[in-house]
Amino acid sequence: MTASRPRRAGGRTHLDIVPELLVWALYGRESLDPKGTAVQVTNQLADLRPFALGIGGRIGEEYPENNVSAFKRVRVMLPDGTYGYRVVRPDWDAMMTALRRGEFNALALPNIDRGMRDPRDLEDLIDLVEQYGVYVVGRTGSIDLTTDEGISSARREVDQRNRESRNISRRMADGNRRAALAGKVHGGHNRAFGWRKDRTTMSKREAAHIRREIPRLLGGVRPRTIAIEWEKRGIPTINGGQWRAMTIQQIFTNPRLCGWRTYLGEVLRDDDGSPIRGQWEPIVSEEEHLALVAKLTPSDSAEVPKRGRGHVTRRLLAPFTRCGRCNARMNGGTRVDKRAGKPAGQRIVIYKCPPRGFGGCGRVSRAAAPIDEYITALVLAEQSKIQLKRAEELPPWSKEHELQAVLDQIREATEAYKKRQISGSRYFPLMASLEEGESKLRAEKRKYEAKRQARVTRAVNLEAEWNRPDFTLEQKQAAIARSLTAVIVHPAPHPGARFTPDQITPVWRQDDE
Repeated sequence: MTASRPRRAGGRTHLDIVPELLVWALYGRESLDPKGTAVQVTNQLADLRPFALGIGGRIGEEYPENNVSAFKRVRVMLPDGTYGYRVVRPDWDAMMTALRRGEFNALALPNIDRGMRDPRDLEDLIDLVEQYGVYVVGRTGSIDLTTDEGISSARREVDQRNRESRNISRRMADGNRRAALAGKVHGGHNRAFGWRKDRTTMSKREAAHIRREIPRLLGGVRPRTIAIEWEKRGIPTINGGQWRAMTIQQIFTNPRLCGWRTYLGEVLRDDDGSPIRGQWEPIVSEEEHLALVAKLTPSDSAEVPKRGRGHVTRRLLAPFTRCGRCNARMNGGTRVDKRAGKPAGQRIVIYKCPPRGFGGCGRVSRAAAPIDEYITALVLAEQSKIQLKRAEELPPWSKEHELQAVLDQIREATEAYKKRQISGSRYFPLMASLEEGESKLRAEKRKYEAKRQARVTRAVNLEAEWNRPDFTLEQKQAAIARSLTAVIVHPAPHPGARFTPDQITPVWRQDDE
């Protein structure tokens, strides 16, 4: 279909409208429909049908868009590769594309409020009228985009609706923050894993899954492993999707687990600096939460060295072994055991330096079993020595009085400003400096408390845990990482030489404790 050719003269767009040839696109929208019944949108389209047909022509297509905002913007990639913020309405965009292509030559809306609250959308609609000759009408109110006065009126109305949306958004944000400061539960689309639909009562089954995995995660098991295991066991997610490592990490680092209330991703605190507690049942203690955050974030100082893209290794020391000739990372592999008395074709596990062109020299390979046994014995002995030192908790954080002093200064300065004892030009720079100091002290406190809890967690009998069937390879590697940063494997003095400890150099971790 060819769109009508517009002609603009004297501040007016003259459209060649033949009522019998009009092909209508009908658009209805409702932004708030939590039940998803689409009753309002259905009613809007039902009213538009006789209205459009009364003018003439036929209905080409209807575009119902339910529970979609014409105001809220989201981050999108722009054609130049940068990111901007736009109102995204898939059905509206599809309809505008069809109108520009000439599939329809008329558009009927309930009113301009249902059509748009973003000035960009109105300008696109004005272009449709002036450049493509599309006939645009509203069932209620007056939408006349063919005259300068009509366009100015539409712009004023959209601007007014935009201000209304901003006012509503601000009031809702203020209300949400006040509710968060009171510890109230925020609804949201999905409940949090570990709680029932009321978002306050603990789900015993899901809470049990969470508690069972805490010692394993603190012991070194990766979130990816937990996700794979939960998927195999058929543990359902909140929305019925697949378990992923990022989902597991988000669950176990969420401050909600220990009862802390967050707002816009930050833990809310009262005037004394203490975290605000939510009105729901916590699943873990605050100490466990801090330990989980310290373990599952990249800042863990005793992290297992990454290989490649961080995929799980199958050999105990594969993340740690380095070639004694070229210092390249060694890989795990197998080779035929040619020792006398061994069955023909039997293969053994080895650590080998990658060949030239792959980052190594390819000249060092050693049997893995004696190296694993030797390093395991060293780590168990070293861990047993420091067990007594780690059994005692670290003393309380020594800078608590400094943090309290900063909080007192903030409170006193705020009271003086409210009483007009100091001016805003002095108050706001002072607050910026004090809040920066407060932020640094709180970060230092969180790090210390996490270290304090991790020290208690590590004070276990590693030798008793090591041979348990459920003590995974990841946990063993995490235990090794707390003692060693690398294991240097030197070449054998001659072919067929037996393993001796002097052919291995362990690089011990320098612990600041």
